[in-house]
Amino acid sequence: MPARCCSLLFLTLLLSCGKQESSVPPSATLTAESRHAEFETEIKTFCGHCHLCPDPDVLTQDAWRMQIPREYVHYEQSTEKNLRVPPMPEVIRYFVDHAPTKHQLPAQIADVPSGPVHFERQSFPRQADDPLPGVTNLNWVSGNKLPGELLLTDLDSGRAGRIRFSASQPEFESLAKLHHPAHIERVDLNGDQHDDYLIADLGSFGPEDHDRGTVEALLFDPQSNSYQQQTLQAGLGRVADAKAADFDADGDLDLIVAEFGWHKTGRLLYLENVSKSKADLQYQLRVLDPRHGASHVLITDWNQDGLPDFVTLFSQEHEIIVAFLNEGQGRFRTETIYQAPDPAYGSSCIELVDLDQDGDLDLLYTNGDTMDSFELRPSHSVQWLENRGRFPFEHHRLAPLTGAYGVTHGDFDNDGDIDLAACTMTWNYDQRRNTIVWYEQTAPGQFTAHPLDYSYGQHPVLTAGDFDGDGNLDLAVGNFEARAVEQVDQSEWFSLWWNKGSAKSKQPAKK
Repeated sequence: MPARCCSLLFLTLLLSCGKQESSVPPSATLTAESRHAEFETEIKTFCGHCHLCPDPDVLTQDAWRMQIPREYVHYEQSTEKNLRVPPMPEVIRYFVDHAPTKHQLPAQIADVPSGPVHFERQSFPRQADDPLPGVTNLNWVSGNKLPGELLLTDLDSGRAGRIRFSASQPEFESLAKLHHPAHIERVDLNGDQHDDYLIADLGSFGPEDHDRGTVEALLFDPQSNSYQQQTLQAGLGRVADAKAADFDADGDLDLIVAEFGWHKTGRLLYLENVSKSKADLQYQLRVLDPRHGASHVLITDWNQDGLPDFVTLFSQEHEIIVAFLNEGQGRFRTETIYQAPDPAYGSSCIELVDLDQDGDLDLLYTNGDTMDSFELRPSHSVQWLENRGRFPFEHHRLAPLTGAYGVTHGDFDNDGDIDLAACTMTWNYDQRRNTIVWYEQTAPGQFTAHPLDYSYGQHPVLTAGDFDGDGNLDLAVGNFEARAVEQVDQSEWFSLWWNKGSAKSKQPAKK
């Protein structure tokens, strides 16, 4: 059950488009209320031209003072020339006057309780001579007559590889050294009955507008018993995700590519498989959606018509989850699953799950990205988008979680319902936090949080799987450190949390 989120991806453009017009400052004798009344409609009209206008309370006063001048730089770089732009001092004054001085965040639990399930932590060190840990994807895959394996990509070192478990001991095997990989899938791309690997590569460590993003394949060669790398598509912006399915029902696998990009680059792409032979994969590119910020692609058949559909999360200023319903021959109809309430929502992860076990797939969703303002916000949380047979899905806020970045699911306590686990990445080292939490479902749609740690850790991704085959779902949690800090042991690449079953059985007997 894969869970992934790509680090350094989500840079929000809170306000966009247009070019600033010169304006005479309002009279100093106007009251704050009069000034707001004069400019509020103009501000909301302008900000709402390309996206939802943010509520002032999403950022603090200090954050608005820093953020708005940055956005006026984007105005000057925009192609829009016909918008009336409010004077920047009044925009700053409007948002600052309505914003809080400080956010009230959920309390953290320093003395981590044992909880109903006992998890035993094992640290896995990063590879020798590698830079700081930059895990962007952990993906547990099993079945298909192959051993279960934990797939991993590291943005900083460029490693793409797999961890296999022998007598419960993890062993890492490098599959390829790429540029800046973000996601990896195991799939038989060329239909030769051998599993290959499909990899999305951002092309840069940090956010940039460039054409160095790629979609890569590691194709298994049975003669040499090794994997051969083939670039399936080059010349792209930052590629965050790529998934394969036979969308046009012609017997081969096509690709959906989330080209996240940055400011001037980024699209959602359909790569139709037009290969003449299995030995040489070829694709024809078509743009499905011109918006930047696509970070996740999940394949499913929403309407049960036998054609694969997919869902995409767009972050940046869009903050929207969209279903693409397959109408055949490479054509898709779109439906909105969820539109977040503001363009600084910080969308970070989605995952398919039938949480209420009613026979259809819902979505888990987290928001906690802070790469726009580096502010921690009370809106950060773990959410459930319930499939009620219509669009949009019904939104449920399940639990607050500051800096929520990744989410996964499974029946961790073996009681027959679905529990959750989530991790956080805040880029904040001011205080320790509960960065890994599992949520016990105690009643339908009701969850109790059980923190597993209290640390400075930065964790963009986690996944669940029965790694040791003992019948209990374990967790793997990735680390990401963009800079050296003394608060964190940066030798750890990722951690494994072995599920040892009921914590009651671990308690010493009473005398």
